[in-house]
Amino acid sequence: MDERIIKHARILVDHSTKVKAGDMVLISYSDHGLDLVKAIYALASERGASPIIQQTPTEALRSLYDLTPEIYLSRLPVHELSTYTASDVIIAIKGEENLRAMRSLDKKRLSLRAQATKPIKDVYLKKRWVVTQVPTPAYAQEAEMSMHEYEDFVFNAVLRDWRVDENKLRAVEKLMEKTDEVRITGKDTDLTFSIKGRKTISDFGEHNVPWGEAFTAPVEDSANGEIYFDLPSVRYGDEARDIRLKFSKGEIVDYKASKGEDLLKAMIETDEGSHRLGEFGIGTNDNITKFTRNILFDEKMAGTIHLAIGFAYPDCHGKNQSAIHWDMIKTMKPGEVLFDGRLVMKDGVFTFMEEGKKR
Repeated sequence: MDERIIKHARILVDHSTKVKAGDMVLISYSDHGLDLVKAIYALASERGASPIIQQTPTEALRSLYDLTPEIYLSRLPVHELSTYTASDVIIAIKGEENLRAMRSLDKKRLSLRAQATKPIKDVYLKKRWVVTQVPTPAYAQEAEMSMHEYEDFVFNAVLRDWRVDENKLRAVEKLMEKTDEVRITGKDTDLTFSIKGRKTISDFGEHNVPWGEAFTAPVEDSANGEIYFDLPSVRYGDEARDIRLKFSKGEIVDYKASKGEDLLKAMIETDEGSHRLGEFGIGTNDNITKFTRNILFDEKMAGTIHLAIGFAYPDCHGKNQSAIHWDMIKTMKPGEVLFDGRLVMKDGVFTFMEEGKKR
């Protein structure tokens, strides 16, 4: 087995979820990633935990959306909820064989299922959980890389010293914790919102691997202005490009996209909470230097910010409730981020860190 896979597994078991004796561990994956699954299973067993493996092949999931009568599609799968409820640790591995498998589905059916399974997500977030990914040909194609290049890209982003990232993230977190108003400016962008009273979380491998973001939950009724996302946003194998959102008193009052506007419309109109922001984050991972149409990596890219519509993480003291949580990424070259009027990022560089070096 590739030694990098074993190192990846150790991060997930020992750093991210801190598996210990007696833990009930759920390892879930889709199509690829069996070597990583086996390495996690072995490490968890060594530590006295009880691991189980759950596989949901992509094409099987497609058939669920295609064939299930609507009345049952909107029903909560209680046996799946029971599995998540009984687990202490959940390690989810993304490794899809076909990233376009869900593209032609009726987006309303996808939203319906998301609403039905929200209780599972609520339980999931209360556990010691982590999401990661293995290299697959489908992801390599999306990133426009050879499989060898993509494997190196993934492991370069994943196998980092989390302590180095922690120092940078703690500095960003400390600044965000003191902030009331955030202002983002750039191309077709001038958006303000409040994060006052909200908790900022630094992700250095506890819930996402790779890691590298500081994120919080905007105050629900505070967003005003407009923002343009220059990077495509992918959801259910479909893609929305050149997304433009306009906010008033926290609510999306207008939206446009040059491609995938039907997807954007379906996501925004999922429920009341999907009309509002659920997350604001800043990427800090210097090893992620290329956009790959993969949110797990792209939102961590240094020099970017991201906003998510929908569900807000309770750990951030967010109150927005929704069946969806959809991240959209904006590069800040050119652009500015200001905290309470103070310039903290210009053209993708943290100006407050540069100021600190000069003192």
